[in-house]
Amino acid sequence: MASKSVLAAVLLLIFSGVVSGQGWSQGRRRSSPPSPPSPPGDLKATLQQQVQEVVSSYLQEFPDLALSVAYKSANHDVAVASGKPATINRDVTSEDTFLYGSGTKPFTATAILRLIDQGKVKSTDKVSSIVDPYLKAQGQKSLAGFFGETIGDATVLELIRMGAGIRDFEDDYTFDQWCLAPGNSTKFWKDYPYQTMSWSASPPNTKGGGPLYCNPGQCTAYSSTSFEVAGLVLAAVLNPSEPWYSFDLGSGLFDQRKDYPSMVFPPKGHADKISTFLTVPGESVSSTWPKTTIFEQDPSIFGWTCGNLVSSPKDVAKFFYNLLDSDVAHAEAAPLISDSSRTEMTRMGTMSTGWNAGRLKYGAGLMTLNYHAGTGHYGDRTVVLGHEGDTYGFSSSQGYITSLKGAYSVASNVDNSKPMEAMVKKLLQTVGQAENADTENSDTAVLV
Repeated sequence: MASKSVLAAVLLLIFSGVVSGQGWSQGRRRSSPPSPPSPPGDLKATLQQQVQEVVSSYLQEFPDLALSVAYKSANHDVAVASGKPATINRDVTSEDTFLYGSGTKPFTATAILRLIDQGKVKSTDKVSSIVDPYLKAQGQKSLAGFFGETIGDATVLELIRMGAGIRDFEDDYTFDQWCLAPGNSTKFWKDYPYQTMSWSASPPNTKGGGPLYCNPGQCTAYSSTSFEVAGLVLAAVLNPSEPWYSFDLGSGLFDQRKDYPSMVFPPKGHADKISTFLTVPGESVSSTWPKTTIFEQDPSIFGWTCGNLVSSPKDVAKFFYNLLDSDVAHAEAAPLISDSSRTEMTRMGTMSTGWNAGRLKYGAGLMTLNYHAGTGHYGDRTVVLGHEGDTYGFSSSQGYITSLKGAYSVASNVDNSKPMEAMVKKLLQTVGQAENADTENSDTAVLV
């Protein structure tokens, strides 16, 4: 669900000023940086070679590793993959699907912003006024029953900007360990989001604090639970007579589902196994929860609107490109969100409380990601507006590269971030060279 372990590693590199192998030494830039390599002649062939190299370099550590990579811009639309997990005994392809964990959050935020664009809710509406009637109809207590009376001040926009004060249910990983334990992980949990809400405010998770980090609007803090509550807003408005697990997030996102054929948001009712939707098994190797293969578990445990996206990377890259490239949006008769919503989504603020306080910059469902990938002048950092994801058995990174006007997604089937991060750096460097070469060729053509 949360991408904490992945992003923490990236931030550690950024703030220490030392990034290995990328032109940094003892916290300073080298006085004579190496010349950047020549741009790739065939972007797809180059990326295919690189993804194979990354998989090969980590196979001893992760024998069933698979990686899938996609990039989309006005000049390129490329998807490659590598790996042959023994659990399926075949080569993965760019059509295969992966889990994205917190990479789901931009999709949930987009669906909320679409409600605002359509006039179905206001950004300033109190969450309790929308959700409490739905909770009552589902036989649940009110939001105040979960989080205390002050939650009544939280607004719809604050939910997706991490400003509602709601604690992250992964401040303590006991809940995850319980969900993934044998005997629990194959059961359908009809009350899953309500259990995460209860756990987030419980003493074992709060460690002696109150049910909220702060009163709504008084702090910002990363919280997967806040996006579970955002899911309840969506269900209450778009599917008010049905339980949470019958709500399909895609219905709040896309006018044409066929535009993103691999993309699903389980549980979509009561499916028996995540393998109904997922084609590449994951390998849980993290120390934060049980080590197991992720394929036969019930879809209800994968986080709902904070972490339940299943997709191919090429559909994820396409989504970020259509969402955040203003030229593309303006060319569409029915863009995903309005210009004002896009501005709100990308208005970043630094989290003041909780995990990575003072470092993590967050908008409305988007992180600011900084990768030292060598795509800028002599290896400057590349800024991405997107989200990383770390869930049971999977790691991912995806977003929109503002300097290149392109979008990407990299997904791996292990919940250790090293292979994914290695591939992201290669990808960003390679597409940066390709896009710069395209620009130079275009300029030359005009001058001639």
